[in-house]
Amino acid sequence: MSYLTQRDVDNFGSELLDVATRAAQHALAPELQRLHNENAQLWNQLDAATKTTIDQYLDAHVPNWRTINADERFHQWLLMPEPYSGIIRDRLLKDAAAAGNAQRVANFFRGFLAAAGQTPAAHASQRTPRRTRTAPDGRPIYTREQITEMWNRRRQGKIDDQAWMRWEHELVDASRTGRIVGALNIDGIPITK
Repeated sequence: MSYLTQRDVDNFGSELLDVATRAAQHALAPELQRLHNENAQLWNQLDAATKTTIDQYLDAHVPNWRTINADERFHQWLLMPEPYSGIIRDRLLKDAAAAGNAQRVANFFRGFLAAAGQTPAAHASQRTPRRTRTAPDGRPIYTREQITEMWNRRRQGKIDDQAWMRWEHELVDASRTGRIVGALNIDGIPITK
């Protein structure tokens, strides 16, 4: 949309209008840049919130999704066309994630397991131990038995390096925030609160 008319050009001349246009652009440039930066920041915040929401949905509905996501076979499966539409599954998964549709994202993990003849429960050996209690902020509380169980799974080779690193990070955070029942202090004495 042009705000200048042919009459403006005839009355003031193209050179004067060109100077006025460049002056206006120069004067507005800092404000436009600020708005651009603010908009980019808001989009980043929205993307982070969407990812968190999807991750939480997956944690609740496909508990072993992180292990599946680390599996090369899953990524190979995603490169295949979806049978009904002919569209590559990876494109459909990315579209679902971009739309913030956690249920559709979860369906890709379920679809992979179904194609492999498995159910989410079939990967239970690689999953974080079932949590029965949560802290007031909703994060899980772990028992020493659950921690020992995870270590035994790791020793048996049932948990890959990437999943183990995530578990260690979660365990350190749980320890730091008092979310381990029966935790021991540095001297091996149970911590009581």
